Amino acid sequence: MKWTTANLKHANYTANHELYVGTHTGSFKHLVPSSEKSPHGQSNLSDLVGLDKDSRVTSLAFGDEAQTEILLGRAKNAVELHSFAEGKSTRKSISFTAAPIVGLARYNDKLIAGIGNGQIQSLELEVDEESEPVVITTGNQIDHLRQCAQARNIVATGGKERQNNLKVYDLSSDGKQIFSSKNLPNDYLQLEVPVWDSDIGFVDGPSVLATCSRTGYVRLYDTRKQRRPVASFASEEHGMSFTTLVARGNFIYTGTTMGALKAFDTRRMKTHVHTYKGFTGGISDLHLDITGRYLSSASLDRYVRIHDSESTVLLYQCYVKSKATKILIRQRENEPQDSEHPEEDTELEVDNNVKQNKTVKATPVDNEYEDLFDQMPTVGDSDGSEGEEETATKQSKAKLKRKSINQSLKTKKKKL
Repeated sequence: MKWTTANLKHANYTANHELYVGTHTGSFKHLVPSSEKSPHGQSNLSDLVGLDKDSRVTSLAFGDEAQTEILLGRAKNAVELHSFAEGKSTRKSISFTAAPIVGLARYNDKLIAGIGNGQIQSLELEVDEESEPVVITTGNQIDHLRQCAQARNIVATGGKERQNNLKVYDLSSDGKQIFSSKNLPNDYLQLEVPVWDSDIGFVDGPSVLATCSRTGYVRLYDTRKQRRPVASFASEEHGMSFTTLVARGNFIYTGTTMGALKAFDTRRMKTHVHTYKGFTGGISDLHLDITGRYLSSASLDRYVRIHDSESTVLLYQCYVKSKATKILIRQRENEPQDSEHPEEDTELEVDNNVKQNKTVKATPVDNEYEDLFDQMPTVGDSDGSEGEEETATKQSKAKLKRKSINQSLKTKKKKL
């Protein structure tokens, strides 16, 4: 498919999906690509009046396995819980003691937040009185916190420098650290290899993890075997700077600051196996649907996109007016019978009626043109009048051409 900046939807994209997008300005948007009438319509789920420069959405995650609760973190210490159970939408705000929020997770009745200063804070949700959060110190900086979808008591953190490398914690054991990665051996100059785990992803379980780095590597860890990576990809020649990843099965999908979306096979990490096109800005977040076939992405070019993870075809693209920082995709529960944007549909119907009226007015019946054919002489069989009839016929045809040309010009002017 050719590169384009317009809103589009592929004819073969028939999945019943909905998107939740967090932006750089702090707005939290809801999109329904499966809608037939308004697939690019957007609705804001947050209050736009109270947004400020610290309202940037820095974390977005599902709070349960049924994907009926969304956890939203911002550059400040505020966290929002959006619930969509039973067709009702509710919102609850919770405050932590530090900022920014770089990752969110929920385990039982506890809300876990990864803070940029290197802390993991845990708060009880069911307690009426405000209490101090339980703090776990992982280092002095965190870039991302990720919860394992298969074992929700396991969370992983990663950041910049060796002391903030990949670490795995068990929430069921009071936040006990169960794994800490080890860096690669020194290079040929006996210098330490730079470490910067900008994002983390669990590969179908709590034991296998993948990390990507802004320094240009993608690594695969197996906590059951060794602390060092079991497979890795280094892009020293290509100069890639990876910002986000998502993993499923044998594939790791990574996005870069230059707008490149690559897929790597965990069985052969020497090079990428797929490239997804259509981006004009850095990729800020990736998320796979429950089937693993549809890959959603948020980009700093203010577009959100959905690709087919197998064929790499761009299926959906929508302009969201702000720099998209986080994205979630989930299966839509039930499609409402009424139109979601009745005002827009009414406007479209009015526009179509106006266009139809215009086309009717632009092609009126010309009485003079019809009379011209009625007054044309009938061609006879007499030999003496053949020359005169041919001359009259040529003259009438010439007049007819001139009048038809003038009439077509008049209709074009009316249309303009």
